[in-house]
Amino acid sequence: MTNVGPGIRPTLARIDLRAVTHNLKQVRAAIGPRPGIVAVVKADAYGHGAVAVARILEGAGVWGFGVATVEEGVQLRRAGIRLPVLVMGAAFGDDHRTVIAHDLLPMVGDPGDIDRFAAAARAEGCSRFTLHVKIDTGMTRLGVSEALFEEFVRRCAQYSWLRVDGLATHFYAAEEQDAQPTLDQLAAFLRCVECARKMGAVPQWVHAANSAASLRFAASRFDLVRVGILLYGAQPSRHVPAIDLKPALSWETRINAIREVPAGTKVSYGGSFVTSRVSCIATLPVGYADGYARALSNRAQVLVRGQRAAVIGQICMDLSMIDVTEIDGVEVGDRVTLLGGEGDDVITPVELGRWSETIPYEVLARISWRVPREYPELEPGEVALAGCVQ
Repeated sequence: MTNVGPGIRPTLARIDLRAVTHNLKQVRAAIGPRPGIVAVVKADAYGHGAVAVARILEGAGVWGFGVATVEEGVQLRRAGIRLPVLVMGAAFGDDHRTVIAHDLLPMVGDPGDIDRFAAAARAEGCSRFTLHVKIDTGMTRLGVSEALFEEFVRRCAQYSWLRVDGLATHFYAAEEQDAQPTLDQLAAFLRCVECARKMGAVPQWVHAANSAASLRFAASRFDLVRVGILLYGAQPSRHVPAIDLKPALSWETRINAIREVPAGTKVSYGGSFVTSRVSCIATLPVGYADGYARALSNRAQVLVRGQRAAVIGQICMDLSMIDVTEIDGVEVGDRVTLLGGEGDDVITPVELGRWSETIPYEVLARISWRVPREYPELEPGEVALAGCVQ
């Protein structure tokens, strides 16, 4: 298959890495100088490009990076990232030796993984291997429970070449209005930290706060905070104190067809939209295979020439339709902003999430791999180094 290169299909996402560094500075100002910041770059940095984001943040004062999988960690190492890379997803499979070989830092909550990492460290000739222990304080997803924590620490202590260098938990409701669940989790976590210290395990890094908790619960900051969505310019929820964030990603396409249709015309699959007047309908080369969710059908809006236009009919796999009847002079090739600002208006991840009944995290992370990412402020050599499209 011939590689036609970038720019043939006009749907693309632009990433402003300066906005990412701005947001990092705002987080630092809000949380104070003490806790280190783990920049969460899992899921390709929420769709922003993990390598590009890690490169720009590595020299910006972060402690390290958080990923979900071993593969994501290896990607950063192969790109030359040298700061700590914390594998938070605890899905190690048969990759324990890979974790060690690439100097990744696993977050472990399964007793079997302790034994497997101990064996892998020996096989790799590693005289000392550090890991973080994940404590389940209420998320009911990953980690060792409080009831089994003491036994878990003893299991770790059986291997003199393993060091528990960190203790962590994850809050399930830090962005919700009711603060009590987070306070209860924090109390359980502190009990485990104290238990570890009484047993002689003195972890260097204690961390619990995600983006929401880092701004909302000062007592949860400890030695590190794990910050994701804030770096990319979106607030976790309206219950979290607002800081001065700049959205880092804008998503655009261009009109590839325009037609005038009479009243009573059905639009797209199932005819879920029927025109009530003579209408001007524009077709866009973007659909749910690009991450523009089908749930946005007949609900979302886009920006055309600085004005809002409604998305009409069912969003298709590769195409969508909008009503541009009220916008003068629209032509094939005109830019259409799906996410981001144009003129005096802006469509935010929160707004797009509300239309599709989801959260801004998903809005950003679901933008497909087939949507090219552009980094306008990078020089061509830097773009190639980061594996990005210019």
